[in-house]
Amino acid sequence: MTKDHFLLEDKITEIESKFISPGGWIKIYEKENISADETGGVYCCLIANNDLSNYNDDDHWPLVPGSEGRPSVYGDNTYKSYDKDGLEPFLYYKSFSLPEKHISYLDISEEFILYFKLYEKGESKDNRIFYYVDDYGEMDEVIIVEPNRIMLKVKYIKEYITLREMYFVITCDYMRLLNNPPSDWDVIYGEELVKKGEIVYSHTIRNVMGPTQSWIMGKVFFGPNKEKKTHFDVDDNNQEFIIGHDDEGELLYENCGNTEGNHFKLTFFSKEVLNKYYNDPSKYEVDGFRVSSKYFGLKIDNNKTGYVPVFLTNLRFLPLKEQLHWKQYNLPPKKGMGMSNTYYTTMIEGNWAKHPETADLFFKSRYSDFNAKWEKKFGWKLYKPLSEKDKYLFTALHKITTNNIKAFCEQTLTIVKLTIDRINEKEISKGLVLDSKIRGIGKFEKYLEENGMVVPDLFEFLRNLQNLRSGLIAHTFSETNKDCKKALEYFNIKEDNLIEVSEEIFVKSIYTFNTLETYFGLDSEAPSSENQS
Repeated sequence: MTKDHFLLEDKITEIESKFISPGGWIKIYEKENISADETGGVYCCLIANNDLSNYNDDDHWPLVPGSEGRPSVYGDNTYKSYDKDGLEPFLYYKSFSLPEKHISYLDISEEFILYFKLYEKGESKDNRIFYYVDDYGEMDEVIIVEPNRIMLKVKYIKEYITLREMYFVITCDYMRLLNNPPSDWDVIYGEELVKKGEIVYSHTIRNVMGPTQSWIMGKVFFGPNKEKKTHFDVDDNNQEFIIGHDDEGELLYENCGNTEGNHFKLTFFSKEVLNKYYNDPSKYEVDGFRVSSKYFGLKIDNNKTGYVPVFLTNLRFLPLKEQLHWKQYNLPPKKGMGMSNTYYTTMIEGNWAKHPETADLFFKSRYSDFNAKWEKKFGWKLYKPLSEKDKYLFTALHKITTNNIKAFCEQTLTIVKLTIDRINEKEISKGLVLDSKIRGIGKFEKYLEENGMVVPDLFEFLRNLQNLRSGLIAHTFSETNKDCKKALEYFNIKEDNLIEVSEEIFVKSIYTFNTLETYFGLDSEAPSSENQS
């Protein structure tokens, strides 16, 4: 044991840091039983502001584990919530001698838990975390309970004691024993009381029946905030967005919370703003008119190519974090920018538009519409429904916004999964005499030929699309796969035209639906009783 270790220098440093660790955490409980020669403990409690002077002049603990004094019943059967007015426990030691085993653990002040409506999650009483869950589903760790340690985030206890008009007190007790400390250490025996602002502790060095004892006992006080501000208070953090230019060409900004005369004022954003939502379809949904989650919704015009118009004042309904996300994609308006006819017809005039204007949204609309019409006529879907785990594919499908090969590959793969991979081979194979090697696209081509439909251009597109998928390797395309190389030539894929090729794939897929719908007369009102095969 070194001299510094014996003199508890590490513990003094921790005390003088008020037990605060990175991330705004404080240690509020600890039990150290390293050996018979080295022990320690940390505990905590609450003291009313008016009673602080009764506790801040000495090193004694106001409360100890197992003697919290809540509730207290006196000899005359008088019941009190707390044994001493102005002194409250924050942790509760619970012990149960069950027939099969002994159980003990610490619980947290229920009043604190209820104040923040903390969500508890964990394996056991000795391994659990309490979370604060905000109105938008974001979870923040507040209390971490481990077998011999409990950590608490400072900002939460500071708000709590501010509202309660109390001080939060962390108490500590550390002891180390050593037989015959070296004489050259020049250890000074005796007791020293140290008071530094909101810190008070004693350090005693003495002989105890043989060994020499180094012992620290003390308290650290956390006072209330100067301002009574709570998590219930709503800050006006609405952001400013670009609405135009002044006469000198400088950008004009307007706060989205300013509704006076601004309800139909547009602001514009790069399409890239939507990637965050498309890339997390389990949390968000995007269509032609809205981006939404379980916790918020924003009306948008997603029917324009290259940008997203939004009415300025609609942005005020977003939480601050989302407003800041949109702000970084805000675009200065240019000549010709405006809302789409689809959005105007639907959202302003109140008449449902016939179809979306962008290729990706139109594809989704036609995909669902075509499949429903096919089922109405033949009694089965041409494209089998997605499994529950794959439904996100349809939600996340969108036009790419940059010539990013990774995004291009992901969206191309999704179109293949929705169309070619979902062809209902079981139904189209009925009545067909097929070679066992013919699968997927080949079966579909035979099915159409049996029904008198020969469309080589359509199948050239489908096969090249399939070959792109087959040549995918880690978000790029194989240079050795011959079929993939033919597909790259068919689509004329280059590094700088992926956006255009993606658009072409959407458009040709829509042509596929249109061609089949026209040939089979799917717009006919009366369902066919004949199952063509």
